[in-house]
Amino acid sequence: MSDEKSRQQVFDFIVTYKQQHDGLAPAFKDIALGCALSESTVRYHIMMLQIEKRIRVVGRRAIEVIGGEWNYDE
Repeated sequence: MSDEKSRQQVFDFIVTYKQQHDGLAPAFKDIALGCALSESTVRYHIMMLQIEKRIRVVGRRAIEVIGGEWNYDE
């Protein structure tokens, strides 16, 4: 799988996870398992997504999707 496809897969996983978990971010381990990637590869793609300004990592675990909008079922 190409870097771009893997990176998009990581991004999509984060968005879907946040939608399904009331905005909470997944752990890198969760992303790795969900995307069938190593944790080091996930860390690389997280770093690249930050450089691309698609996400922002705040603190140890909070991942913000920049410009994202969340719609929760009430």
